[in-house]
Amino acid sequence: MKKYVIIGCALLGMLSLLASCEKDLMGYEGKDCLYFDVRRGPNHILSSMWGHQFYTDVSFGTIVEDEVELSLKVMASGTLKDYDRSFRLCVNKDSTTAVSGTDFTGLQDEYVIKAGASSTEVKFTVHRTGHMDEDTLQLQLQLLPNEHFDLKYDNYGDHPGVYDPTDNVAFSGNHDASIHNLFFYDVLSMPRGADGLTSSGGWYGNDKGGNGLGLFGNFSPKKFRLIMELTNTTVADYANKTVMPSARAEAIGQQVAIYLLEMAKSRETVVLDEDGTMMFVDAVGTLGGTRAWRAFTKPEDYFK
Repeated sequence: MKKYVIIGCALLGMLSLLASCEKDLMGYEGKDCLYFDVRRGPNHILSSMWGHQFYTDVSFGTIVEDEVELSLKVMASGTLKDYDRSFRLCVNKDSTTAVSGTDFTGLQDEYVIKAGASSTEVKFTVHRTGHMDEDTLQLQLQLLPNEHFDLKYDNYGDHPGVYDPTDNVAFSGNHDASIHNLFFYDVLSMPRGADGLTSSGGWYGNDKGGNGLGLFGNFSPKKFRLIMELTNTTVADYANKTVMPSARAEAIGQQVAIYLLEMAKSRETVVLDEDGTMMFVDAVGTLGGTRAWRAFTKPEDYFK
C-alpha cells in the first residue's frame, strides 16, 4: 500500500507573489536564492500562514501503509524568469543513515524550476524496512549553488505566533533552509492527523510527559497496543477525529477501563504502564468507584 503525503502549501495568488518578489529584491543585486519551503500547520489556519519547517518525519508506527511518497517544495526567491533553471541536490552522507534504494527510492540528482515558475517539488518514496524497527533513520538533503542560485536565504515569509515551526525539538536543530532533514522510524507513537500534529490525531489524551488527562490519558506504545488488542482496532482507526470521534473513543476507554479494573483486583495481575505506574484511562475513575485510581499511581501505594 502507498500513502501520498504532500508537504508544502499554496502561496498567495500570482499577483501577490509577484509583488512580494519585487519587494524582496528592492535594492538587491546578485543571484536569486534557493531554499526548501516545506510547511505544516493546523487545519484551522490558512495554509498560506503555516510556518516554514526545517525537517520532515515519517512515523510508520502510526500508519498502516508500507510506502509513503514525499513531496518537498523547493522555492526560488526573486522575480519569475522566462527560462528553465536547473539545480542539483545531494545526500549529505555524514548526516545520513537511511540507505538509498532500500529505505528510500526515486530521489534525483537534478531538478528544474520551469520558466514562469518560482518553485518545484522534490518527490521520492520512503519504504518501511527493518532498519526502522525501534530506531530512527535520518536522510539529510542539501541544495547546491550554481549559476542560477545562491543559498543564503532566511526570509521565509512566516507569520510569528501563528504556528511554532519547532514542534519537535528533537528534530529541529537545523535552521539552514538549504538543508532539509528527514527522519524515518517505525516506533509506535502517538497518532497524528494529516497535518502532522498529534492534536489532530485520534488519540484523546496527552503525549508522553503530559498530565494524564483525556479519555485515554498519557500516550505510551504499551498502552496503545493493549487498547488495539482489547478493542480489535488498528492504527488506522486512530488516524484522525473523523474515524475516531469522541463518542467512539469514550466507548473504547470504558472497555479498556473494565479490563484494567478487573486486572487490578490482584497485585500479581495489575497492568503496569511503561513508567511502572498503574495503566490509566479516564473511565477508570468514572467506572471504578472506590476501586479507582488516578494517573501515575504506583502499585505499592494502591495495594497498601
